[in-house]
Amino acid sequence: MIAYRHASYATPVRAVPSRAPGRYHRGDEESATQYLCLHPLGPLAELMRAHSLRRPEQIREVRARTWALRMEIDSLPQITFRNAADFGIGAGALVDDDPSRCQALGARLRTEVPGLVVPSAALPGAQNVVLFGPRVAAPYVVEPIGAVDVAASITAEAGRPLLSLLAAVRFRGSTHAELEAWRTGRKFWFEEPDWAVA
Repeated sequence: MIAYRHASYATPVRAVPSRAPGRYHRGDEESATQYLCLHPLGPLAELMRAHSLRRPEQIREVRARTWALRMEIDSLPQITFRNAADFGIGAGALVDDDPSRCQALGARLRTEVPGLVVPSAALPGAQNVVLFGPRVAAPYVVEPIGAVDVAASITAEAGRPLLSLLAAVRFRGSTHAELEAWRTGRKFWFEEPDWAVA
């Protein structure tokens, strides 16, 4: 499977934990937590949501380093709105603006599983991968030799989001279209933003 990430440092994965909290970690863990997206637009959607970049002039100023990572995720539990209760969490908590219930879930599961596949809070209809524990980037064309190795390559330097992505990103304080569709028994499909060059 190919996953995607934005990371402005020299590697897309961490060997040491981040002290800044994230959706599935509090920042006081002894091992790293990695966040990846399964849709190519996911990393920039996450960046836009995290920094509340809501205006075209803000988007035009973004200069992000993005990455592609090749990995096996078939063994990871997939948490969806439908089966969230099986993991002891409410469906809405998976994408809530307050990540504390996801952080508690991450604290409970990080010693049991190597990671999770979860709904994206920033890009309704897309999924993210959360990996527990350290990872080390290896060249993309090389077969990883250890469990911590992840084949990776930079896909862009100083890249910026499509302006049309603004309409797809779910910002804090907004409803999550995929969650709302699930609650009303409707299917939700992510629609690709306009690819036109601005």
